[in-house]
Amino acid sequence: MLADPWAVDIQEIWEQAAHNPDPDKRKLFDALHTYLLDKRQEQIINEKHFVI
Repeated sequence: MLADPWAVDIQEIWEQAAHNPDPDKRKLFDALHTYLLDKRQEQIINEKHFVI
């Protein structure tokens, strides 16, 4: 999962972060969701044809 952020269903992670009854698990899933978004964004920005 951590090696390839595109192989994960990020919607499922977000649902767990938003609706899990355990507050500690919500924090964990929120951190994982943020990490995956960051890694995906980093890969997109580092693509050769990406222009700001």
